[in-house]
Amino acid sequence: MQLVPRRFAARFSDALISLWAKARRNRKVRLDGRPVKLNVGSGLVVAPGWVNMDVSLITLAASWPVVLQRTIHRLLPESSAARRLYTFEQFRTLLRDYTFVHHRVEFGLPFHNDSVDYIFTSHLVEHLYLSHARLFFAESLRVLRSGGVLRICIPDLEHAIKLYNEGHKEEALGYFFSDVGPSEYSRHRYMYDFDLLQSELSKAGFNAIVRRSYRAGDVPDIAVLDNRPEETLYVEATK
Repeated sequence: MQLVPRRFAARFSDALISLWAKARRNRKVRLDGRPVKLNVGSGLVVAPGWVNMDVSLITLAASWPVVLQRTIHRLLPESSAARRLYTFEQFRTLLRDYTFVHHRVEFGLPFHNDSVDYIFTSHLVEHLYLSHARLFFAESLRVLRSGGVLRICIPDLEHAIKLYNEGHKEEALGYFFSDVGPSEYSRHRYMYDFDLLQSELSKAGFNAIVRRSYRAGDVPDIAVLDNRPEETLYVEATK
């Protein structure tokens, strides 16, 4: 009986954050300091010194008064990592002490050309339609400085197919037909293996596209940011 209220709340939340993101889709955020490190689709998996961009209501609430942040935390479903893993005080501390930018990837990246040294994104790209993923790759190339690195962590299509062939069919299908929650932002919309991702990054203009391993590569703080090693394809591409 809780499913209908959850769906209503999720749809209301989706509509709110979509309208807010659309209203601010043309803004540009000025970044100070070097190196500039951008975590796209961060959620609350953050590291010191990074600019964390996400479209979630949690990110939108980062600039809100404490009383509203408390309400958001209380209303999060029990299955939410932000509710399950963090007390309100921990939740509030993360929003206060780290830098968050609320923005929707489908509107591009709200940063100036050649302004970023590193981009990290984990388990975001599979939630984008292919056309939006291509926009994200092009925008990443635009905002990166020469020699800048994009690190993409994504569920591996090869791993899903292997699970299916080994008889773990429901687990394999979960990668294609995600039922994580009622929010539209939780749906999977495309999948990649290394060859498919390498091809898309090459078309976008990236060089030196390399398959990496868990917590190994040229991007800082991946010992903190990398997660889910069993299912994840790790790829780095250099501008």
